[in-house]
Amino acid sequence: MTGGPVPIDCRQAAAQLYEYLDGELTPAADAAVRAHLADCTHCLALCDFEQAYLQFLEARGRARGAPPHVKRRILHELFG
Repeated sequence: MTGGPVPIDCRQAAAQLYEYLDGELTPAADAAVRAHLADCTHCLALCDFEQAYLQFLEARGRARGAPPHVKRRILHELFG
C-alpha cells in the first residue's frame, strides 16, 4: 500500500505538537503532523510560536519544557 500519511485533524496535530518539535514521533506520526502543518495555517502558526518559545527557553538555559504528561494535559485543556 502506497500513498501519503494518514490525514489528521487540528486536535490530533496539537496533541502531538511537543513530541513533534522534540523529534520523538514515529516516522508515520511525524509525516502526518508535517502534512497537517503544510495545509493548516492555524496549526502552523501555533507550531512556529511553540518552537520559538522553546528556543527562547533553551537560550536562557532553562529546562527544555514540562514533562510529556503535563504538556498533554495543557493541550487537552486548550483543545478539549
